[in-house]
Amino acid sequence: MKIEIPALALAALALVPVAAPVAARADGVESFKDWTVVCDNLRACTVVGFGSEEGELPAVLRLTRAAAAGAPAKVEIDQADSEAGLGGKPPVLAVDGKVVLTARSKPLSEAGGFTVVLDDAQVGPLLGAARNGAVLTIRAGDKTVGQVSLAGMVAALRYADDQQKRVGTVTAIVAKGATPASGVPAPPPVPVLRAAPAAAQTGLPSKPPAPVQALLRKAECDVGPDWESQKPQAYRLSADQVLWQVPCSGGAYNFDSLFVVVDKAGKAVLAPLEGVDDGLATNADYDPKTRVLSSYSKGRGVGDCGNSTAWVWSGEVFALSEATVMPVCRGYGYDWPTAFHAEVR
Repeated sequence: MKIEIPALALAALALVPVAAPVAARADGVESFKDWTVVCDNLRACTVVGFGSEEGELPAVLRLTRAAAAGAPAKVEIDQADSEAGLGGKPPVLAVDGKVVLTARSKPLSEAGGFTVVLDDAQVGPLLGAARNGAVLTIRAGDKTVGQVSLAGMVAALRYADDQQKRVGTVTAIVAKGATPASGVPAPPPVPVLRAAPAAAQTGLPSKPPAPVQALLRKAECDVGPDWESQKPQAYRLSADQVLWQVPCSGGAYNFDSLFVVVDKAGKAVLAPLEGVDDGLATNADYDPKTRVLSSYSKGRGVGDCGNSTAWVWSGEVFALSEATVMPVCRGYGYDWPTAFHAEVR
Protein backbone atom coordinates (compact mmCIF):
# COMPACT_ATOMS: atom_id res chain seq x y z
CA MET A 1 0.00 0.00 0.00
CA LYS A 2 1.53 3.30 -1.09
CA ILE A 3 -0.16 6.53 -0.12
CA GLU A 4 0.71 9.89 -1.62
CA ILE A 5 0.10 12.71 0.86
CA PRO A 6 -0.01 16.32 -0.39
CA ALA A 7 2.48 18.75 1.12
CA LEU A 8 -0.24 20.88 2.67
CA ALA A 9 -1.74 17.84 4.33
CA LEU A 10 1.66 16.83 5.69
CA ALA A 11 2.22 20.27 7.15
CA ALA A 12 -1.06 20.07 9.03
CA LEU A 13 -0.59 16.61 10.52
CA ALA A 14 -1.33 16.18 14.21
CA LEU A 15 -0.47 13.51 16.73
CA VAL A 16 -3.69 11.48 16.72
CA PRO A 17 -3.83 8.18 18.61
CA VAL A 18 -5.31 5.20 16.78
CA ALA A 19 -6.54 2.01 18.41
CA ALA A 20 -3.99 -0.78 18.08
CA PRO A 21 -4.99 -4.00 16.32
CA VAL A 22 -6.06 -6.99 18.38
CA ALA A 23 -2.63 -8.51 17.81
CA ALA A 24 -0.50 -5.61 18.99
CA ARG A 25 0.85 -6.40 22.41
CA ALA A 26 0.48 -3.51 24.86
CA ASP A 27 4.24 -3.68 25.42
CA GLY A 28 5.10 -3.68 21.71
CA VAL A 29 3.55 -0.42 20.51
CA GLU A 30 4.48 2.89 22.09
CA SER A 31 5.00 6.56 21.22
CA PHE A 32 7.49 9.06 22.62
CA LYS A 33 6.87 12.68 21.56
CA ASP A 34 7.60 12.71 17.80
CA TRP A 35 8.70 9.05 17.64
CA THR A 36 6.72 5.79 17.54
CA VAL A 37 7.83 2.17 18.02
CA VAL A 38 6.09 -1.01 16.82
CA CYS A 39 7.63 -4.39 17.72
CA ASP A 40 6.08 -7.70 16.72
CA ASN A 41 5.77 -11.10 18.38
CA LEU A 42 9.12 -12.13 16.84
CA ARG A 43 10.82 -9.09 18.45
CA ALA A 44 11.41 -7.35 15.13
CA CYS A 45 11.00 -3.58 15.59
CA THR A 46 10.18 -0.56 13.47
CA VAL A 47 11.08 2.83 14.95
CA VAL A 48 9.63 5.90 13.23
CA GLY A 49 10.55 9.56 13.65
CA PHE A 50 8.38 12.38 12.26
CA GLY A 51 8.81 16.05 11.53
CA SER A 52 7.66 18.34 14.32
CA GLU A 53 4.20 19.85 13.99
CA GLU A 54 5.72 23.31 13.86
CA GLY A 55 8.56 22.46 11.49
CA GLU A 56 8.66 22.92 7.73
CA LEU A 57 9.07 20.14 5.15
CA PRO A 58 8.47 17.26 7.59
CA ALA A 59 10.12 13.97 6.63
CA VAL A 60 9.70 10.45 8.04
CA LEU A 61 12.65 8.40 9.33
CA ARG A 62 12.15 4.61 9.41
CA LEU A 63 14.56 2.44 11.38
CA THR A 64 13.96 -1.30 11.15
CA ARG A 65 15.81 -4.07 12.95
CA ALA A 66 15.26 -7.81 13.20
CA ALA A 67 15.60 -9.57 16.55
CA ALA A 68 18.72 -11.64 15.89
CA ALA A 69 21.74 -10.51 17.90
CA GLY A 70 23.75 -9.60 14.83
CA ALA A 71 20.95 -7.95 12.88
CA PRO A 72 21.92 -4.45 11.71
CA ALA A 73 19.68 -1.41 12.06
CA LYS A 74 18.45 -0.21 8.66
CA VAL A 75 17.56 3.47 8.20
CA GLU A 76 15.70 5.26 5.42
CA ILE A 77 14.25 8.77 5.45
CA ASP A 78 11.28 9.56 3.22
CA GLN A 79 10.30 12.96 1.89
CA ALA A 80 6.90 12.71 0.19
CA ASP A 81 6.68 16.39 -0.77
CA SER A 82 7.26 16.39 -4.52
CA GLU A 83 8.28 20.07 -4.36
CA ALA A 84 11.17 19.32 -2.01
CA GLY A 85 13.39 17.63 -4.56
CA LEU A 86 17.14 17.12 -4.40
CA GLY A 87 17.76 18.62 -7.81
CA GLY A 88 20.27 15.91 -8.66
CA LYS A 89 22.39 16.65 -5.60
CA PRO A 90 23.28 14.05 -2.95
CA PRO A 91 21.37 14.37 0.33
CA VAL A 92 23.44 15.81 3.18
CA LEU A 93 22.28 15.05 6.73
CA ALA A 94 22.92 17.57 9.49
CA VAL A 95 22.00 17.69 13.18
CA ASP A 96 21.23 21.16 14.55
CA GLY A 97 23.06 22.65 11.59
CA LYS A 98 26.19 20.52 11.84
CA VAL A 99 26.83 18.24 8.87
CA VAL A 100 27.09 14.56 9.84
CA LEU A 101 27.29 12.67 6.54
CA THR A 102 26.38 12.53 2.88
CA ALA A 103 24.04 9.70 1.90
CA ARG A 104 22.51 8.33 -1.28
CA SER A 105 18.93 8.59 -2.48
CA LYS A 106 16.31 6.92 -4.63
CA PRO A 107 12.93 8.07 -5.97
CA LEU A 108 10.08 7.65 -3.50
CA SER A 109 7.35 7.14 -6.08
CA GLU A 110 6.28 8.03 -9.59
CA ALA A 111 4.46 11.05 -8.14
CA GLY A 112 7.68 12.48 -6.75
CA GLY A 113 9.53 12.71 -3.49
CA PHE A 114 12.67 10.86 -2.54
CA THR A 115 14.09 8.41 0.00
CA VAL A 116 17.44 8.94 1.70
CA VAL A 117 19.17 5.57 2.14
CA LEU A 118 21.89 5.02 4.74
CA ASP A 119 24.53 2.34 4.41
CA ASP A 120 24.87 0.12 7.49
CA ALA A 121 28.12 1.83 8.46
CA GLN A 122 26.41 5.25 8.45
CA VAL A 123 23.62 4.39 10.87
CA GLY A 124 25.73 4.43 14.04
CA PRO A 125 27.39 7.81 13.35
CA LEU A 126 24.06 9.42 12.47
CA LEU A 127 22.26 8.14 15.57
CA GLY A 128 25.24 9.08 17.74
CA ALA A 129 25.20 12.64 16.42
CA ALA A 130 21.42 12.86 16.76
CA ARG A 131 21.33 11.58 20.32
CA ASN A 132 21.65 15.03 21.90
CA GLY A 133 20.19 16.99 18.99
CA ALA A 134 16.86 18.67 18.34
CA VAL A 135 16.40 18.50 14.56
CA LEU A 136 17.76 16.28 11.80
CA THR A 137 17.88 18.20 8.52
CA ILE A 138 18.16 16.95 4.95
CA ARG A 139 19.96 19.36 2.66
CA ALA A 140 20.51 19.51 -1.08
CA GLY A 141 23.39 21.91 -1.42
CA ASP A 142 22.41 25.00 0.58
CA LYS A 143 18.70 24.16 0.42
CA THR A 144 16.80 22.45 3.24
CA VAL A 145 14.50 19.80 1.78
CA GLY A 146 13.36 17.87 4.86
CA GLN A 147 13.39 17.79 8.63
CA VAL A 148 12.86 15.12 11.29
CA SER A 149 12.28 16.04 14.92
CA LEU A 150 14.62 14.29 17.35
CA ALA A 151 12.29 14.82 20.32
CA GLY A 152 11.67 11.35 21.76
CA MET A 153 14.27 9.55 19.65
CA VAL A 154 16.45 8.36 22.52
CA ALA A 155 13.44 7.10 24.50
CA ALA A 156 12.09 5.31 21.42
CA LEU A 157 15.41 3.61 20.67
CA ARG A 158 15.81 2.62 24.31
CA TYR A 159 12.34 1.12 24.23
CA ALA A 160 13.23 -0.87 21.10
CA ASP A 161 16.45 -2.07 22.80
CA ASP A 162 14.34 -3.29 25.71
CA GLN A 163 11.77 -5.02 23.49
CA GLN A 164 14.58 -6.83 21.66
CA LYS A 165 16.30 -7.78 24.96
CA ARG A 166 19.48 -5.94 23.98
CA VAL A 167 19.72 -3.75 27.08
CA GLY A 168 23.19 -4.00 28.61
CA THR A 169 24.69 -5.70 25.55
CA VAL A 170 27.08 -4.41 22.92
CA THR A 171 24.30 -4.76 20.32
CA ALA A 172 22.01 -2.12 21.88
CA ILE A 173 21.58 1.17 20.06
CA VAL A 174 21.11 3.31 23.18
CA ALA A 175 21.12 1.07 26.27
CA LYS A 176 24.61 -0.31 25.61
CA GLY A 177 26.60 -2.42 28.04
CA ALA A 178 29.54 -4.80 28.17
CA THR A 179 27.57 -8.04 27.71
CA PRO A 180 28.55 -9.69 24.39
CA ALA A 181 26.11 -10.31 21.57
CA SER A 182 25.67 -13.87 22.82
CA GLY A 183 23.70 -12.35 25.69
CA VAL A 184 20.84 -11.50 23.33
CA PRO A 185 18.36 -14.40 23.34
CA ALA A 186 17.36 -15.93 20.05
CA PRO A 187 14.06 -14.64 18.66
CA PRO A 188 11.00 -16.77 19.39
CA PRO A 189 9.86 -19.22 16.72
CA VAL A 190 7.21 -18.17 14.23
CA PRO A 191 3.79 -19.45 15.34
CA VAL A 192 2.42 -22.04 12.92
CA LEU A 193 -1.30 -22.15 12.12
CA ARG A 194 -3.13 -24.76 10.12
CA ALA A 195 -6.09 -23.74 8.00
CA ALA A 196 -9.14 -25.97 7.94
CA PRO A 197 -9.88 -27.78 4.66
CA ALA A 198 -11.63 -25.67 2.05
CA ALA A 199 -15.40 -26.16 1.86
CA ALA A 200 -17.48 -26.13 -1.33
CA GLN A 201 -19.44 -22.88 -1.60
CA THR A 202 -22.63 -24.52 -2.78
CA GLY A 203 -26.20 -24.53 -1.50
CA LEU A 204 -25.73 -21.34 0.49
CA PRO A 205 -28.77 -19.45 1.86
CA SER A 206 -29.50 -15.98 0.48
CA LYS A 207 -31.08 -14.45 3.60
CA PRO A 208 -29.73 -14.45 7.17
CA PRO A 209 -31.84 -16.71 9.42
CA ALA A 210 -33.69 -15.36 12.44
CA PRO A 211 -30.90 -16.19 14.97
CA VAL A 212 -28.48 -14.05 12.96
CA GLN A 213 -31.03 -11.23 12.87
CA ALA A 214 -31.34 -11.49 16.64
CA LEU A 215 -27.58 -11.10 17.14
CA LEU A 216 -27.63 -8.15 14.75
CA ARG A 217 -30.26 -6.41 16.88
CA LYS A 218 -28.30 -7.16 20.04
CA ALA A 219 -25.20 -5.59 18.51
CA GLU A 220 -27.16 -2.33 18.14
CA CYS A 221 -26.02 -1.87 14.56
CA ASP A 222 -26.76 1.36 12.69
CA VAL A 223 -27.61 -0.49 9.49
CA GLY A 224 -28.86 -3.95 8.67
CA PRO A 225 -29.33 -6.61 6.02
CA ASP A 226 -31.24 -4.25 3.71
CA TRP A 227 -28.52 -1.59 3.60
CA GLU A 228 -28.04 -0.52 -0.01
CA SER A 229 -24.24 -0.17 0.11
CA GLN A 230 -23.55 -3.71 1.29
CA LYS A 231 -25.53 -6.92 1.36
CA PRO A 232 -25.31 -9.94 3.70
CA GLN A 233 -22.98 -12.64 2.45
CA ALA A 234 -22.87 -16.32 3.40
CA TYR A 235 -19.80 -18.56 3.24
CA ARG A 236 -19.56 -22.25 4.00
CA LEU A 237 -16.91 -23.05 6.62
CA SER A 238 -17.66 -26.78 6.67
CA ALA A 239 -20.48 -29.18 5.90
CA ASP A 240 -22.10 -28.18 9.20
CA GLN A 241 -21.22 -24.48 9.54
CA VAL A 242 -22.04 -21.31 7.63
CA LEU A 243 -20.37 -17.95 8.21
CA TRP A 244 -22.54 -14.87 7.77
CA GLN A 245 -21.13 -11.41 7.11
CA VAL A 246 -23.84 -8.81 7.75
CA PRO A 247 -23.40 -5.01 7.48
CA CYS A 248 -23.57 -3.34 10.87
CA SER A 249 -22.42 0.26 10.58
CA GLY A 250 -21.03 2.57 7.94
CA GLY A 251 -19.09 5.80 7.70
CA ALA A 252 -17.02 7.79 5.25
CA TYR A 253 -14.25 5.21 4.87
CA ASN A 254 -14.78 2.51 7.52
CA PHE A 255 -17.59 -0.05 7.33
CA ASP A 256 -18.20 -2.56 10.11
CA SER A 257 -19.60 -6.03 9.52
CA LEU A 258 -20.95 -8.48 12.07
CA PHE A 259 -19.68 -12.03 11.57
CA VAL A 260 -21.85 -14.88 12.82
CA VAL A 261 -21.41 -18.66 12.58
CA VAL A 262 -24.55 -20.80 12.22
CA ASP A 263 -24.36 -24.56 12.78
CA LYS A 264 -26.43 -27.34 11.20
CA ALA A 265 -28.99 -27.15 14.00
CA GLY A 266 -29.55 -23.42 13.35
CA LYS A 267 -27.70 -22.17 16.42
CA ALA A 268 -25.98 -18.83 15.80
CA VAL A 269 -22.95 -17.48 17.69
CA LEU A 270 -20.66 -14.55 17.12
CA ALA A 271 -17.72 -15.60 14.99
CA PRO A 272 -14.78 -16.60 17.25
CA LEU A 273 -12.24 -14.02 16.06
CA GLU A 274 -9.15 -14.27 18.24
CA GLY A 275 -8.79 -11.04 20.22
CA VAL A 276 -12.31 -9.82 19.35
CA ASP A 277 -15.31 -10.45 21.58
CA ASP A 278 -18.09 -8.72 19.64
CA GLY A 279 -17.85 -10.40 16.22
CA LEU A 280 -17.23 -7.08 14.47
CA ALA A 281 -14.54 -6.39 11.86
CA THR A 282 -13.91 -3.26 9.78
CA ASN A 283 -13.72 -3.15 5.97
CA ALA A 284 -13.60 -6.92 6.23
CA ASP A 285 -13.69 -9.78 3.79
CA TYR A 286 -13.57 -13.57 4.00
CA ASP A 287 -11.83 -15.64 1.31
CA PRO A 288 -13.14 -19.24 1.34
CA LYS A 289 -10.21 -20.38 -0.82
CA THR A 290 -7.56 -19.38 1.72
CA ARG A 291 -9.90 -19.49 4.76
CA VAL A 292 -8.59 -16.05 5.72
CA LEU A 293 -10.79 -13.29 7.14
CA SER A 294 -9.14 -9.89 6.81
CA SER A 295 -9.91 -6.50 8.31
CA TYR A 296 -8.55 -3.04 7.52
CA SER A 297 -9.34 0.09 9.54
CA LYS A 298 -8.13 3.56 8.63
CA GLY A 299 -7.58 6.10 11.40
CA ARG A 300 -8.56 8.82 8.94
CA GLY A 301 -9.36 9.19 5.26
CA VAL A 302 -5.82 9.85 4.00
CA GLY A 303 -4.86 6.38 5.27
CA ASP A 304 -1.61 7.27 7.02
CA CYS A 305 -2.65 5.52 10.23
CA GLY A 306 -4.82 2.64 11.40
CA ASN A 307 -4.50 -1.11 11.61
CA SER A 308 -5.11 -4.28 9.67
CA THR A 309 -5.71 -7.79 10.93
CA ALA A 310 -6.04 -11.24 9.38
CA TRP A 311 -7.37 -14.47 10.85
CA VAL A 312 -7.35 -18.00 9.44
CA TRP A 313 -10.20 -20.46 10.03
CA SER A 314 -8.80 -23.48 11.88
CA GLY A 315 -12.04 -25.44 12.00
CA GLU A 316 -12.82 -24.18 15.50
CA VAL A 317 -11.73 -20.53 15.66
CA PHE A 318 -10.45 -17.74 13.49
CA ALA A 319 -6.85 -17.74 14.70
CA LEU A 320 -4.84 -14.55 14.47
CA SER A 321 -2.34 -14.77 11.61
CA GLU A 322 -1.22 -11.22 10.82
CA ALA A 323 -1.59 -7.69 12.17
CA THR A 324 -0.12 -4.32 11.29
CA VAL A 325 -0.51 -0.91 12.92
CA MET A 326 0.45 2.72 12.66
CA PRO A 327 -0.93 4.18 15.89
CA VAL A 328 -0.38 7.89 15.13
CA CYS A 329 -1.59 9.97 12.18
CA ARG A 330 1.59 11.75 11.15
CA GLY A 331 2.04 11.11 7.43
CA TYR A 332 3.30 7.53 7.40
CA GLY A 333 2.25 6.68 3.84
CA TYR A 334 3.62 3.15 3.58
CA ASP A 335 2.87 -0.39 4.66
CA TRP A 336 2.15 -0.17 8.37
CA PRO A 337 4.66 -1.89 10.68
CA THR A 338 3.94 -5.51 11.58
CA ALA A 339 2.68 -6.14 15.11
CA PHE A 340 2.03 -9.87 14.76
CA HIS A 341 3.00 -12.56 12.28
CA ALA A 342 2.30 -16.28 12.03
CA GLU A 343 2.91 -18.87 9.34
CA VAL A 344 -0.21 -20.43 7.85
CA ARG A 345 -0.02 -23.95 6.48
